[in-house]
Amino acid sequence: MQEILSKKILGERIKSLRLEKAYAQAYVAEFLNLSRSNYSQIELGNQYPTFNTLNAISRHYKRSYEWLLHGEEEKEIVEIRQLNLSFVSLAKELESSLKHFSTSLTQLREEVDHLKKEIMIS
Repeated sequence: MQEILSKKILGERIKSLRLEKAYAQAYVAEFLNLSRSNYSQIELGNQYPTFNTLNAISRHYKRSYEWLLHGEEEKEIVEIRQLNLSFVSLAKELESSLKHFSTSLTQLREEVDHLKKEIMIS
């Protein structure tokens, strides 16, 4: 069940995003086109952000409205992120396997060349 949207909780979520990136309030206020004081009031939970401000925050931090407003991602977004992590892991494993395969081919080529030389000598 979704919570009733609290200005204080919304402000805390927005502040946590800023702190994760170690941004100053003035920096965030500038890219949101707000005064630092106005932005501070949003973080403190004294004021709701406008739709445009919420949209800009969502896009900048790459977080969904669902998370900003309710603290949880939509199920589909979570599943997509999990699939992306699985894909990255699989790609890294494949890259490692290809490196080992390439090394093995090089060693095999060297052994074949060595055997050819021995056969020519005999």
